Amino acid sequence: MITLDDQQMVNERFTELLTKKLTDELDESELKEFHQFLAESQVNKEQYKFFKSYWVQDQEQYSNSDLMFQRIKSKITLPEQAADEIVEEPTGRNVLAMWIRVVAAAFIVAVGGGLLYYMMDRGPGNDYATLQLTETPTRVKSKLVLSDGSEVTLNSQTELRYPAEFKGKTREVFLSGEAFFDVKKDAQHPFIVHAGNMSIKVLGTAFNIRSYKNDAASETTLIRGAIEVTLTDRPNDRIILKPNEKLVLKSTPLTKVAHKKHKVSVNPDSVNTSYALTSLTYLRANDSTVVETSWVNNKLVFKDKEFSGIATQMERWYGIKIKFKNDDAKDYHFTGVFEKETVFQALKALQMIEPFTYKQKNNTIYIY
Repeated sequence: MITLDDQQMVNERFTELLTKKLTDELDESELKEFHQFLAESQVNKEQYKFFKSYWVQDQEQYSNSDLMFQRIKSKITLPEQAADEIVEEPTGRNVLAMWIRVVAAAFIVAVGGGLLYYMMDRGPGNDYATLQLTETPTRVKSKLVLSDGSEVTLNSQTELRYPAEFKGKTREVFLSGEAFFDVKKDAQHPFIVHAGNMSIKVLGTAFNIRSYKNDAASETTLIRGAIEVTLTDRPNDRIILKPNEKLVLKSTPLTKVAHKKHKVSVNPDSVNTSYALTSLTYLRANDSTVVETSWVNNKLVFKDKEFSGIATQMERWYGIKIKFKNDDAKDYHFTGVFEKETVFQALKALQMIEPFTYKQKNNTIYIY
């Protein structure tokens, strides 16, 4: 007799094997197990047929994304800065119909206890308190190689916690800020990045994560391979991305509700999470510049972005503070690329598009 819990485990296992099959990550024993799932269930066959068709569509774009990754990797360099600023370390049909409805830029598979799976599957040696810490201040980027050979490039104002040596069934790190990961393939030891309200599980792939504590939104951008995202407050959803796709996550605090006779207390850490699935952002048509990963090539790139968001990027890029005295200016939208320009040259370029003035006082620039 198969209970609901048993069936849930079966569905979860098939989902895991299906994802690895689509990304060519199955070993010999897993491939045999996967074929057994197909032989035992017509629904599984139909799900595989549908997602295989979905995965291979736009195959030319997928190939281009792999070439794009090679270009990104070959161009990753640290900016020209003083030597003491550089930080480097070694180191049934109804089921199918339901699935089809949730397919957008990625597909979402509903399974129970996804987050619990991550937490229970941790191996020894990954205790958070014992992890090493690499931090990058403003204006500084750093590169490091983890013990498994995975390479990580950290953007400014970023923290990465990781074990000196990966042990157990998983390879887990904790990120606050922005980083580009090129993960060493190891099908037996999934790589998991915990970033804010997300847990990103990968086998061997290249992707970018932006998850700053004070930003309104977080992003996960996939360049090569596949990633599986689980949200802290939605453990029953798995969001699986394929190359050239981006997950944008917005978390807003739950509002306290008060009544004349009753007081309702809300956990200050409680959030309401919404997300959108989109494609990568190219600066222009027929231009290979990808906005989401331009920073690894030492370029500050933005496309039709509001001034308030650009100001936050400039603060990290130039190591200054920007405050708006003119609220209307926050909503100005700009498209541009800054590489070797000073902050004042950048502001003057923006002034040519929208009317505003600025003044500097100490390390703060005020926008009027």
